Amino acid sequence: MTAWLTLLVALVAAIIALMQWYLARQKFVLDLFDRRFEAYNDVLAAVRPILGAGNAEHNQIVDLNIAVQNSKFLFGSDVNDYLKETYNVVVQLRMWNSIYNTENPRAHLAPDGMYQCGLKLADFFDEYPKLCQSYMMMPEKRVRTPIEWFHDRNELRKSYGGEPKNIDI
Repeated sequence: MTAWLTLLVALVAAIIALMQWYLARQKFVLDLFDRRFEAYNDVLAAVRPILGAGNAEHNQIVDLNIAVQNSKFLFGSDVNDYLKETYNVVVQLRMWNSIYNTENPRAHLAPDGMYQCGLKLADFFDEYPKLCQSYMMMPEKRVRTPIEWFHDRNELRKSYGGEPKNIDI
């Protein structure tokens, strides 16, 4: 009798440990999603006023750099490389705006440079969400209760029989 009791206690302990592991994993996935979503929104919030103004002020460039650095360890190299490229485009936009209407020998190239930078930044709002989408997925599914599982299995079992046949007497 004590052997069965020991086995039952061990089984209950194993089930509790498995449930704790599963809950810890769910919390980790949700926390990671929250951090990624915050970093994603920070980058969008940093780029939005730059595109709206067509120019980048120094503090806006700093804000974008901080947002890019905060997302460095949350996303893969594809997103990080794209963010670095976007940061470089913003810096170029600032440079073209600063030499526009000056005596700089490259000032005549500034309108085309600003236009190209603006096009790249306009594409940002299409490309960045696509790149981040795979990182924002939450693949974990809700665990069904035993009653739901038995109900689904019973419905599956019933479907094998097909339509009930009419018996003529």
